[in-house]
Amino acid sequence: MIKSWLSRNPTLAFLRTLKGNPRYCVITEPLWGIPWALYSPFFTLYMWSLGLEDADIGILITVGLVMQMFTALLGGVATDKLGRRLTTLIADLLSWSMPMLIWAFAQDFRWFLMAIVFNSFWQVSNVSWQCLLAEDIPNDKVIQIYNLIYIASMLATFFVPISGIFIGIYSLVPVMRVIFGVGFVTMTIKFFILYVYGHETGQGKVRREETINVSYWKLITEYGAVFKQIIRTPATWRVLILITLLSIQQMTSNNFFALYVTQDLLLPEQFLVVFPILRAAIMLVFFLGVQDRLNRFPQYKVMLLGLGIYICGFTLLILTPPETIFLLVIYTALDACAAGLFLPRRDTLVFQNIDPGERARIMSLLTVIMLGVSSPFGIIIGQLSGINRQIPFIICVGLFILMGVIVSLERPKKKEGEGNEQTTD
Repeated sequence: MIKSWLSRNPTLAFLRTLKGNPRYCVITEPLWGIPWALYSPFFTLYMWSLGLEDADIGILITVGLVMQMFTALLGGVATDKLGRRLTTLIADLLSWSMPMLIWAFAQDFRWFLMAIVFNSFWQVSNVSWQCLLAEDIPNDKVIQIYNLIYIASMLATFFVPISGIFIGIYSLVPVMRVIFGVGFVTMTIKFFILYVYGHETGQGKVRREETINVSYWKLITEYGAVFKQIIRTPATWRVLILITLLSIQQMTSNNFFALYVTQDLLLPEQFLVVFPILRAAIMLVFFLGVQDRLNRFPQYKVMLLGLGIYICGFTLLILTPPETIFLLVIYTALDACAAGLFLPRRDTLVFQNIDPGERARIMSLLTVIMLGVSSPFGIIIGQLSGINRQIPFIICVGLFILMGVIVSLERPKKKEGEGNEQTTD
């Protein structure tokens, strides 16, 4: 029965039809996702164990965001000039392979500062890789390709217990060093596989030809016209506000959750592995069993439902008493359902509301503006967390409410039930 269901599942059926860039983007994702899943629940604690305080972590976040402003600006230009494929290889090696080595040998704040500078180049590959992933597939299939990427990431999460087991035996710092070393190897292999077996997208070939005799500086100076295009397109600037609010929220919850549950709610470090695994299991069931059925509803309504669930989950997290594991499990379940509803549609909304002819530079400029607004919040929230570690999550609830206001402005192109396309005004 399970085999029959798997053969009929629309998402898995779509996976079997993938060819070219989308196929290699999806099947190589675990080589990046597994090491990321192994270290990410413990990364803040790793910094804390090496002597960094809450405020130091906040400073690193802000420095990283400021650096990403510059790399994101470069991202759109490099993606057009060098092509999607070569840009992805170079930026991935700089932003992931190099930091993995630095983190593996890190001793103090200076090492993490150096790593954050290299890691900021992920904003370059974020533009080029998304173009590789989705540029050559039909617009109505974009949400399905993002669903597959989320599924690949969730499957990687089931490797997290390996970290917890070894941390329980050998302690956190030596285990993290090994994970970073392994991550350097697997991620580097992934980057070269995608480069060797991938190909330049159709739009990438067009933009490379159009910019072959245009200098980098001239392309950068043309961002003024791109900015005007963003401002004059209501759907695009709504996307800008949405991704900025979400960036602040994710930066907050991702960096301060581990400290909150271990230092304030008094959970053992090893227990941190439970949350990503539970979240991944729920999201995997959600994506394979529910997601395709939701595509018949207007995109903005599904996103609003997800935001409502986010608010309930984070409110519960704030009210959870110390050593109350059961309520944290409920929070994790709510967070997983909300993410399944909201995040793939956020990605689809961004991709669909951008002019294909200027996709790389618009995505880059959106990222630059988003980071410019977000960057001060690293220091601000780090300071507030040092005062009371509940404050960052109270801020998250407020951000979800603001996101709901923005999403409510979206309206479907078609009548309800005819798809999930969004207006571009």
